[in-house]
Amino acid sequence: MGDDVTTYECSHCGNLGIGDGPITCCEETMGAIEDDPDPVSSNPTLSDLLKSVFEMSETELELCLCVMEGGSVTVTTLAEQTEYDRSLINRHLNHLASIGVVKKQRRLLNSGGEVYVYTPVSPETVREQLRGEFYRWTAAATTQLNALQREKVESIADPDEGDPAWEVFYSE
Repeated sequence: MGDDVTTYECSHCGNLGIGDGPITCCEETMGAIEDDPDPVSSNPTLSDLLKSVFEMSETELELCLCVMEGGSVTVTTLAEQTEYDRSLINRHLNHLASIGVVKKQRRLLNSGGEVYVYTPVSPETVREQLRGEFYRWTAAATTQLNALQREKVESIADPDEGDPAWEVFYSE
């Protein structure tokens, strides 16, 4: 997928799609949705996106960049370079490994014991991993919005089954 992504809407059923080229629905090409001149919120920054979708903090982004620049590093090395607490670095690096933006490898020490080494993955791999996670997050968010709509309509349509869940929209 390219860098220019557009939102599309089906003129028949109202389905929405996100992509970098024509998308079909109901056997026809969906139309591009024009940018709303008064959006609900401004365009998200990279920081907003990382925080909201990936629960990645500014510190994690900084540590991710340190690993990408430094190559293979340990928690101890990063603690010396950044002056962050080792436990904080460890927690953040484990999160970064869980979302696939760094690799975590266990190495046995000659003197006994073990150490975990964190290595960067390619920027393209990071981009693709984050894009995939974003699409999964978007699908889950859409499911939540659809459930909200169903719940609202059902509570308005059948208020006799006790107190309506959406009192703001209900009047006798």
